[in-house]
Amino acid sequence: MKLNEFVSNDNIISMLSRSLESDTLPHAILIDGAKGTGKSTLADILARACVCSSENKPCDECADCVKALHRSHPDISCNDGNNSGELSVDAIRQIRSDAYIMPNEAKHKVFLLKNCDKMLAPAQNAFLKVLEEPPANVFFIMTVTSANMLLETVRSRSRIYSLNPPSKDEASYYITSHYPEFSEEDIKRAVDLSEGNIGKSLELLNTGGEEAAILADEIMNALIIGKEYEILRLNTRLTESRQFAASVLDALSELSAECVKASVGLPTSSETAKKAVSRLTRQKILKVQDNIQRAKNVLNTNVNLSFYGTWLSALLKSAT
Repeated sequence: MKLNEFVSNDNIISMLSRSLESDTLPHAILIDGAKGTGKSTLADILARACVCSSENKPCDECADCVKALHRSHPDISCNDGNNSGELSVDAIRQIRSDAYIMPNEAKHKVFLLKNCDKMLAPAQNAFLKVLEEPPANVFFIMTVTSANMLLETVRSRSRIYSLNPPSKDEASYYITSHYPEFSEEDIKRAVDLSEGNIGKSLELLNTGGEEAAILADEIMNALIIGKEYEILRLNTRLTESRQFAASVLDALSELSAECVKASVGLPTSSETAKKAVSRLTRQKILKVQDNIQRAKNVLNTNVNLSFYGTWLSALLKSAT
């Protein structure tokens, strides 16, 4: 995927395109946004652009781009916070040391630091030393769910680009164009459930998780409105299988996170989260989130599913 093919966030793409054309791309870039908004995809595109040897960057055709696409370019180093220890203090110190070594093949070196949510304060402080005086031929490209999770000193030395989910029409068009194996009906349902989030839509389509997401949304809405019998009726569905119950709890956990975001004034595209804020206090929303996490922990203890739905209904209702 080239930069001009990135879905939505046109203003950000335009700024980055101009920076690449004028050779003024910031040396430290911080891309933030919810899971599934394309942070990793955009970071990969920018990394290729930084090593691309053509005028229109990235061209995805030159030798440097081809190597980058195959994850084999010697001047692109990727550290993923999803892997234990990858963004530790020692890892950051190694990056700091490697940054001052000249590139092997391209004009620039790129350090991709993905999922910086996992970078603790000591590692961030170690990273500051190279951010304050970066080598001229080095780019640092970071992704994080929210820039506020990083130290202000790191944020102030980086250019922040905040991604928003595309519109539902944009998301549907993209998935339909790139994934013809899915039906229009399934795509529309997945996009509606994910509020236009392409990553989440594809996850639903690939895992068949639409049913769990629908049930989670129905449970949350019943909880917000206070329909006790409806909560109990819906939760009895969790007795179908432990795997299905876990999927529903995961979806409920994501929904509750959106509700918490909305309760503190952060933007959300979730209609359910907006409804929660209009009917529940922030304290109750936080309690719901805590109880969902507790329910996930209990499910992992091999609890008897015959009683789990009833227990979960009482637990969730106690929060509101």
